[in-house]
Amino acid sequence: MDTSPETYFYLDLKFWSFILSLVAFLLSQLPPIKLWFKQKRLNIEVHHRVNITHKVGNPNFSFHVSLSNIGGRNLRITGMKVKVFREGKELVELPAQNYYESLKDKFAAFFVPFTLKTEEDWSHTVNYLNFFDRATDKSYRANESALRLDVQKKIEARKESDKNAVVAEPELVEPFYKLFDKLFVWEPGEYTFEIIVDTKPSTQKFVKKYRFTLFESETKELKDHIQDYKFGGGISYNVDNHVGIFVPITEYN
Repeated sequence: MDTSPETYFYLDLKFWSFILSLVAFLLSQLPPIKLWFKQKRLNIEVHHRVNITHKVGNPNFSFHVSLSNIGGRNLRITGMKVKVFREGKELVELPAQNYYESLKDKFAAFFVPFTLKTEEDWSHTVNYLNFFDRATDKSYRANESALRLDVQKKIEARKESDKNAVVAEPELVEPFYKLFDKLFVWEPGEYTFEIIVDTKPSTQKFVKKYRFTLFESETKELKDHIQDYKFGGGISYNVDNHVGIFVPITEYN
Protein backbone atom coordinates (compact mmCIF):
# COMPACT_ATOMS: atom_id res chain seq x y z
CA MET A 1 0.00 0.00 0.00
CA ASP A 2 1.41 3.31 -1.07
CA THR A 3 1.53 5.78 1.88
CA SER A 4 4.01 8.26 0.48
CA PRO A 5 3.25 11.97 1.41
CA GLU A 6 2.29 12.89 -2.12
CA THR A 7 -0.77 10.65 -1.89
CA TYR A 8 -2.38 12.77 0.88
CA PHE A 9 -4.42 15.59 -0.70
CA TYR A 10 -4.33 17.74 2.46
CA LEU A 11 -0.59 18.07 2.03
CA ASP A 12 -1.05 19.47 -1.45
CA LEU A 13 -0.52 23.26 -1.52
CA LYS A 14 -2.65 23.54 -4.67
CA PHE A 15 -5.59 22.02 -2.78
CA TRP A 16 -5.40 24.59 0.06
CA SER A 17 -4.94 27.40 -2.44
CA PHE A 18 -8.20 26.31 -4.08
CA ILE A 19 -10.00 26.10 -0.68
CA LEU A 20 -8.85 29.59 0.33
CA SER A 21 -9.98 31.03 -3.00
CA LEU A 22 -13.39 29.37 -2.61
CA VAL A 23 -13.85 30.71 0.94
CA ALA A 24 -12.86 34.21 -0.18
CA PHE A 25 -15.38 34.07 -3.00
CA LEU A 26 -18.20 32.90 -0.69
CA LEU A 27 -17.46 35.59 1.86
CA SER A 28 -17.49 38.24 -0.87
CA GLN A 29 -21.10 37.27 -1.63
CA LEU A 30 -22.24 37.80 1.96
CA PRO A 31 -22.86 41.04 3.88
CA PRO A 32 -19.91 42.21 5.98
CA ILE A 33 -19.50 39.90 8.96
CA LYS A 34 -19.75 42.83 11.39
CA LEU A 35 -23.37 43.30 10.28
CA TRP A 36 -24.24 39.86 11.59
CA PHE A 37 -23.65 41.04 15.14
CA LYS A 38 -25.22 44.49 14.89
CA GLN A 39 -28.43 45.08 16.83
CA LYS A 40 -31.39 47.05 15.57
CA ARG A 41 -30.50 50.73 15.87
CA LEU A 42 -32.38 53.82 14.77
CA ASN A 43 -31.14 57.38 14.78
CA ILE A 44 -33.87 60.02 15.32
CA GLU A 45 -33.35 63.67 14.43
CA VAL A 46 -35.99 66.38 14.82
CA HIS A 47 -35.90 69.83 13.22
CA HIS A 48 -35.06 72.55 15.74
CA ARG A 49 -38.56 74.09 15.53
CA VAL A 50 -41.96 72.44 15.97
CA ASN A 51 -45.39 73.71 14.95
CA ILE A 52 -48.12 73.88 17.59
CA THR A 53 -51.74 74.63 16.82
CA HIS A 54 -55.24 73.23 17.35
CA LYS A 55 -58.55 72.52 15.64
CA VAL A 56 -61.28 74.04 17.84
CA GLY A 57 -59.05 73.26 20.82
CA ASN A 58 -58.01 69.80 19.68
CA PRO A 59 -54.17 69.85 19.93
CA ASN A 60 -52.08 69.44 16.79
CA PHE A 61 -48.31 68.98 16.80
CA SER A 62 -46.03 68.73 13.77
CA PHE A 63 -42.35 68.77 12.93
CA HIS A 64 -39.82 67.46 10.43
CA VAL A 65 -38.27 64.20 11.56
CA SER A 66 -35.48 62.10 10.05
CA LEU A 67 -35.13 58.40 10.79
CA SER A 68 -31.88 56.61 9.91
CA ASN A 69 -31.41 52.86 10.19
CA ILE A 70 -27.84 52.60 11.49
CA GLY A 71 -28.12 48.97 12.59
CA GLY A 72 -27.39 45.75 10.78
CA ARG A 73 -30.99 44.67 10.17
CA ASN A 74 -34.02 46.00 8.35
CA LEU A 75 -36.52 47.81 10.57
CA ARG A 76 -40.28 47.66 10.20
CA ILE A 77 -41.62 51.02 11.41
CA THR A 78 -45.14 50.31 12.65
CA GLY A 79 -45.99 53.71 14.11
CA MET A 80 -44.85 56.96 15.69
CA LYS A 81 -46.32 59.07 18.45
CA VAL A 82 -45.56 62.04 20.63
CA LYS A 83 -46.10 62.24 24.37
CA VAL A 84 -46.30 65.82 25.62
CA PHE A 85 -45.63 66.80 29.24
CA ARG A 86 -46.17 70.15 30.98
CA GLU A 87 -44.36 70.81 34.23
CA GLY A 88 -43.48 67.11 34.36
CA LYS A 89 -47.05 65.79 34.05
CA GLU A 90 -48.23 63.94 30.96
CA LEU A 91 -50.59 66.18 29.05
CA VAL A 92 -51.52 64.36 25.88
CA GLU A 93 -50.43 61.53 23.60
CA LEU A 94 -50.64 62.24 19.87
CA PRO A 95 -50.11 59.53 17.22
CA ALA A 96 -48.64 60.22 13.78
CA GLN A 97 -51.60 60.47 11.41
CA ASN A 98 -50.19 61.83 8.17
CA TYR A 99 -47.09 63.33 6.58
CA TYR A 100 -45.93 65.37 3.60
CA GLU A 101 -43.93 63.41 1.06
CA SER A 102 -42.17 66.59 -0.11
CA LEU A 103 -41.95 70.20 1.02
CA LYS A 104 -43.96 71.26 -2.02
CA ASP A 105 -46.99 69.11 -1.18
CA LYS A 106 -50.16 70.87 -0.08
CA PHE A 107 -51.93 67.70 0.98
CA ALA A 108 -50.66 65.13 3.44
CA ALA A 109 -50.52 61.38 2.85
CA PHE A 110 -51.70 58.88 5.45
CA PHE A 111 -48.98 57.57 7.71
CA VAL A 112 -48.75 53.77 7.26
CA PRO A 113 -46.16 51.19 8.39
CA PHE A 114 -43.03 50.92 6.24
CA THR A 115 -39.70 49.11 6.15
CA LEU A 116 -36.44 50.97 6.59
CA LYS A 117 -33.49 49.06 5.17
CA THR A 118 -29.98 49.13 6.61
CA GLU A 119 -28.32 52.54 6.08
CA GLU A 120 -31.58 53.91 4.64
CA ASP A 121 -33.17 57.24 5.69
CA TRP A 122 -36.78 58.47 5.96
CA SER A 123 -37.22 62.24 6.30
CA HIS A 124 -40.61 64.01 6.28
CA THR A 125 -42.81 66.53 8.08
CA VAL A 126 -45.26 64.55 10.20
CA ASN A 127 -48.56 65.65 11.79
CA TYR A 128 -49.43 64.24 15.20
CA LEU A 129 -53.01 64.53 16.44
CA ASN A 130 -56.00 62.66 17.78
CA PHE A 131 -59.01 62.63 15.52
CA PHE A 132 -62.38 63.31 17.14
CA ASP A 133 -64.11 60.23 18.49
CA ARG A 134 -67.22 59.17 16.56
CA ALA A 135 -69.70 60.92 18.85
CA THR A 136 -67.76 64.19 18.86
CA ASP A 137 -67.22 64.02 15.10
CA LYS A 138 -70.93 63.48 14.46
CA SER A 139 -71.86 66.40 16.70
CA TYR A 140 -69.17 68.61 15.17
CA ARG A 141 -70.36 67.98 11.61
CA ALA A 142 -73.99 68.67 12.54
CA ASN A 143 -73.07 71.93 14.31
CA GLU A 144 -70.74 72.99 11.50
CA SER A 145 -73.48 72.42 8.93
CA ALA A 146 -75.98 74.51 10.91
CA LEU A 147 -73.50 77.37 11.36
CA ARG A 148 -72.46 77.35 7.71
CA LEU A 149 -76.08 77.37 6.53
CA ASP A 150 -76.92 80.31 8.79
CA VAL A 151 -73.97 82.34 7.48
CA GLN A 152 -74.86 81.54 3.85
CA LYS A 153 -78.46 82.62 4.31
CA LYS A 154 -77.39 85.92 5.86
CA ILE A 155 -74.92 86.56 3.04
CA GLU A 156 -77.64 85.93 0.45
CA ALA A 157 -80.10 88.19 2.29
CA ARG A 158 -77.84 91.22 2.72
CA LYS A 159 -77.67 94.09 0.27
CA GLU A 160 -75.18 93.79 -2.56
CA SER A 161 -73.38 96.91 -1.33
CA ASP A 162 -73.02 95.48 2.16
CA LYS A 163 -69.53 93.98 2.49
CA ASN A 164 -69.47 93.62 6.25
CA ALA A 165 -68.65 90.21 7.66
CA VAL A 166 -71.66 88.05 8.46
CA VAL A 167 -71.95 86.73 12.00
CA ALA A 168 -73.74 83.48 12.88
CA GLU A 169 -76.33 83.32 15.63
CA PRO A 170 -74.72 82.99 19.09
CA GLU A 171 -76.41 79.68 19.87
CA LEU A 172 -74.85 78.19 16.74
CA VAL A 173 -71.36 79.30 17.74
CA GLU A 174 -71.63 78.28 21.40
CA PRO A 175 -70.97 74.53 20.80
CA PHE A 176 -67.58 75.37 19.32
CA TYR A 177 -66.64 77.56 22.28
CA LYS A 178 -67.52 74.68 24.60
CA LEU A 179 -65.50 72.22 22.54
CA PHE A 180 -62.54 74.59 22.58
CA ASP A 181 -62.72 74.95 26.38
CA LYS A 182 -62.83 71.16 26.73
CA LEU A 183 -59.92 70.31 24.44
CA PHE A 184 -57.46 73.23 24.54
CA VAL A 185 -54.17 72.34 26.31
CA TRP A 186 -51.55 74.85 25.15
CA GLU A 187 -51.25 76.92 28.32
CA PRO A 188 -48.04 78.85 29.19
CA GLY A 189 -45.31 76.78 30.80
CA GLU A 190 -42.31 74.50 30.42
CA TYR A 191 -42.91 71.50 28.19
CA THR A 192 -41.10 68.31 27.30
CA PHE A 193 -42.06 65.80 24.68
CA GLU A 194 -40.98 62.33 23.64
CA ILE A 195 -41.02 61.10 20.08
CA ILE A 196 -41.55 57.34 20.19
CA VAL A 197 -40.96 55.14 17.16
CA ASP A 198 -42.53 51.68 17.34
CA THR A 199 -40.93 48.82 15.42
CA LYS A 200 -41.34 45.10 15.04
CA PRO A 201 -40.95 43.20 17.25
CA SER A 202 -43.46 45.25 19.24
CA THR A 203 -41.27 45.08 22.35
CA GLN A 204 -38.66 47.34 20.75
CA LYS A 205 -39.15 51.11 20.78
CA PHE A 206 -36.87 54.04 20.05
CA VAL A 207 -37.34 57.26 22.03
CA LYS A 208 -35.87 60.74 21.93
CA LYS A 209 -36.75 63.66 24.22
CA TYR A 210 -36.95 67.42 23.71
CA ARG A 211 -38.16 70.46 25.58
CA PHE A 212 -39.64 73.87 24.79
CA THR A 213 -41.34 76.83 26.44
CA LEU A 214 -44.71 78.39 25.69
CA PHE A 215 -45.13 82.03 26.65
CA GLU A 216 -48.36 83.83 27.54
CA SER A 217 -48.30 85.76 24.27
CA GLU A 218 -48.10 82.51 22.30
CA THR A 219 -50.98 80.96 24.22
CA LYS A 220 -53.03 84.10 23.60
CA GLU A 221 -52.30 83.89 19.88
CA LEU A 222 -53.65 80.36 19.81
CA LYS A 223 -56.70 81.22 21.90
CA ASP A 224 -57.52 84.17 19.64
CA HIS A 225 -58.54 81.68 16.95
CA ILE A 226 -61.95 81.57 18.59
CA GLN A 227 -62.57 85.16 17.46
CA ASP A 228 -63.15 83.82 13.95
CA TYR A 229 -65.61 81.10 14.91
CA LYS A 230 -68.64 83.41 14.71
CA PHE A 231 -67.84 83.95 11.03
CA GLY A 232 -67.23 80.26 10.40
CA GLY A 233 -63.45 80.77 10.26
CA GLY A 234 -61.50 77.77 11.48
CA ILE A 235 -64.70 75.71 11.29
CA SER A 236 -66.23 75.89 7.82
CA TYR A 237 -63.09 77.23 6.16
CA ASN A 238 -59.40 77.60 6.93
CA VAL A 239 -57.92 80.87 8.15
CA ASP A 240 -54.34 81.76 7.28
CA ASN A 241 -53.40 82.93 10.78
CA HIS A 242 -54.62 79.68 12.29
CA VAL A 243 -51.47 77.91 11.14
CA GLY A 244 -50.22 78.04 14.73
CA ILE A 245 -46.88 78.99 16.21
CA PHE A 246 -43.36 77.71 15.57
CA VAL A 247 -41.46 77.04 18.77
CA PRO A 248 -37.73 76.33 19.13
CA ILE A 249 -36.81 73.10 20.89
CA THR A 250 -33.71 71.68 22.54
CA GLU A 251 -32.74 68.08 23.13
CA TYR A 252 -33.54 66.84 26.63
CA ASN A 253 -31.79 63.95 28.40
